[in-house]
Amino acid sequence: MPNDSFTQQALAADLSFHARVRSALASVAFQVMSEPTTTPGHDQRATYARGVINNLQFTAPQVSSWLVERPNILGADTTYDFQKGNVVSAATDPAIESQLMTDWDFLAGVTPAATAATAPVMIPPSTPGAHA
Repeated sequence: MPNDSFTQQALAADLSFHARVRSALASVAFQVMSEPTTTPGHDQRATYARGVINNLQFTAPQVSSWLVERPNILGADTTYDFQKGNVVSAATDPAIESQLMTDWDFLAGVTPAATAATAPVMIPPSTPGAHA
């Protein structure tokens, strides 16, 4: 049975999943803080990482509510373990970390740099007296 909004929001509210997300957030945050300062958006990325580390208890539940709808988690089976009494995701810890790393720029508020393909084309002003 595929995941739906009910399974994913149950997962987002699960305290065991929050613990996994806290661990993944800490891991990714320390990786970001260790990245070269020449990484595009590093200052914003590292500032957000420090904030995450200082607020893991608050950040994990907040992030979990949308993280469960991202491809690496949504694509893994979400089930309920009646013996343990909690929702379980087949998403691996590396998959959770990978999704957080993929989304880190968005979380940190880093805007994508303009590329040559999307940069505006500058048209020089016409020269007085020139004819087309």
